[in-house]
Amino acid sequence: MKKLFISLFGFLFLVAVGIYSLLFTSVGNSILSPFIESKINESLNIKATLKKFSLSPSTIDIVLKLDKDSFIEAKGKYSLFSKSFDIDYDIKVINLALLKPIIEAKIRGPFATTGRAYGDLNVINIQGKTDVARSKSKYNVVLNEFKPTTLIAKIDNLHIQDILYMLYQPKFLAGTVQIDSNLNSLDPKNLKGTINLVMNNGVINREIFKKEFNVNLPKTTIKLEADANLNKTKIDYSTKILSNLAKITSNGLVDTKNLNFDLNYILNIKELALFQPIIDTKLQGPFNTKGIVKGDKNLLKIKGDSDIAASLTKYELFLKDLKPDSLILDIKKAKLQKLLYLASLPIYADADIDLRAKLDNLDIDNLLGDILFEIKNGKTFPKVLYEEFNLTDAKIGFEAISKTIFKNSVAKTNLSIDSSVAKADIKEAIFDIKKSVLALDFTIYVPDLDKLYFVTKKHLKGDIRIVGDVKKDKDLLVVAHSNILGGRIDFRLLNDELTKKIRGINVIELTNMLIYPKIFDSTMDADLSYNLASKKGKFIANLFDGRILPNKMTFLLNQMAKFDITKEIYKKITIDGKIDNKMIISNLDMQSRLTHISSKDAILDLDKNRVDAKLKIDIKKKPVYVKIRGDINKPKVSIDAKSIIKEKAKKEIIKKVPGKYKEQLNEVLKLF
Repeated sequence: MKKLFISLFGFLFLVAVGIYSLLFTSVGNSILSPFIESKINESLNIKATLKKFSLSPSTIDIVLKLDKDSFIEAKGKYSLFSKSFDIDYDIKVINLALLKPIIEAKIRGPFATTGRAYGDLNVINIQGKTDVARSKSKYNVVLNEFKPTTLIAKIDNLHIQDILYMLYQPKFLAGTVQIDSNLNSLDPKNLKGTINLVMNNGVINREIFKKEFNVNLPKTTIKLEADANLNKTKIDYSTKILSNLAKITSNGLVDTKNLNFDLNYILNIKELALFQPIIDTKLQGPFNTKGIVKGDKNLLKIKGDSDIAASLTKYELFLKDLKPDSLILDIKKAKLQKLLYLASLPIYADADIDLRAKLDNLDIDNLLGDILFEIKNGKTFPKVLYEEFNLTDAKIGFEAISKTIFKNSVAKTNLSIDSSVAKADIKEAIFDIKKSVLALDFTIYVPDLDKLYFVTKKHLKGDIRIVGDVKKDKDLLVVAHSNILGGRIDFRLLNDELTKKIRGINVIELTNMLIYPKIFDSTMDADLSYNLASKKGKFIANLFDGRILPNKMTFLLNQMAKFDITKEIYKKITIDGKIDNKMIISNLDMQSRLTHISSKDAILDLDKNRVDAKLKIDIKKKPVYVKIRGDINKPKVSIDAKSIIKEKAKKEIIKKVPGKYKEQLNEVLKLF
């Protein structure tokens, strides 16, 4: 038994000596070094070299090379019995991208820190300093049972450009930041301490901002101050952002446990274009608002006011479960020209706008509420309308009022527009928001067509009332009619295809409306098809019981042919042709008891207000050619009546010869 005990003790002694030699001697360290290096690379998924591994019963000295110029070094004392240690560390990484497998984040750039870690396995103190982002920073972290509990950090001169570079972001902002943090409890449920952040000299890099976000900014400086007092789950904060473009101030209390808010805010933006990359909408100009936020994640209320577009605006937005639920919006005396500028649109008009909205449910599938919209004192700016839309002298005064009721995401709207040019009424427009389907009726009344000159580029007489319906789903369909000129006109527009049916209109009234010379009296039926995109079309017209009215042409015919064509009745006249933009090319055929009139490819240029037509007029089967050219209102008329003159001359000659020679002379004249 004694021998067995001695043998067992000797074995244990040898094992202890072996372990000691392996762990605490240079020979043993050299044996363990490759194994430890392999385990480090395996567990951290990196390729590093353990350049130095020295472990004694009370000291440790380790150097781990990450690459040629990057390393982690730890050197100091420890006690196995008291489980305490006091170790100095030095970490230098040329490019943090090397540590991506460890930190699992896309980050780059240099990093260096030195410091001291001391304590035992229960409480560890870490004190160090770093020059991250070219800063001069100090930190002190306390870990209890390996969990961070206290953090004191003072970060000076942290360069924002370097941080953006480290995070793979464009360096659109330059400047330095100072941060003072004193957190004596890091437990998420029991945070305690203070944080102070200051940025005094921020400057936006305009070239990079233009390149990255396509926004032109003036020279922009930024100053930021933020203070936070953390007490358990409550954060008492104040923050202020100042720049030559915007000013934001806010303070209040936030409870992170229940997401409870009690805070106020003031937002003054000098240039909305700054925020275009964020909101993905082209806006410009100033925007100011202030308000309060109260409530929790179950029900949150945002109440404030604004002077957007020089208005008096008040709003209340309610959120349920942090999602928009209801809205009350009251806008008074907003200026239309400022809204147009805000939306980066041409400033072609100005007006006072009032809007009152009360939406009890903002869910797109069950939208509920109403909106009242009113425009007063509206006026257009003719110069802008000419530059943007080629509308000549479009000086128009206008007003409008509209009410929309939302129910189950269906919007029902009535609208009335009154202007110095026309009046328009929509008794009911129905828009299904979910299906994107629109249906509405409309009435348009123009009391003086001449006031549409800025559109038609032609003076007109009379008035017109158009009544119709619109439907828009996958296609756009407009159907309308007008009782006018003693008859009726029906319109049908399907996307770009316009068709028009004209029935029973009086031609005299039509020429009077067009302010053309009155040359024909009749009633007319016509059919027209026209493509709005290509601006091309065709038409055919039938006129009934027509009569040519006295004009320059009829006077010349009467003088030269001794024939009064105004007494002829044309039972049916056919006109057909094609339209190419503002050019009309037509053919004419009309016949009476004694005449037949035809024309081929007559040209009517509405853009230049000119006509170019050649008529063939057969009077008792004798042709007369009439050319009509020049201004539509005062065309030049020329007549070629050789056959008529020749026939007249023959009769005069025969009259003057003796009777016995008349028959012989008549036979001779037939040769001419």
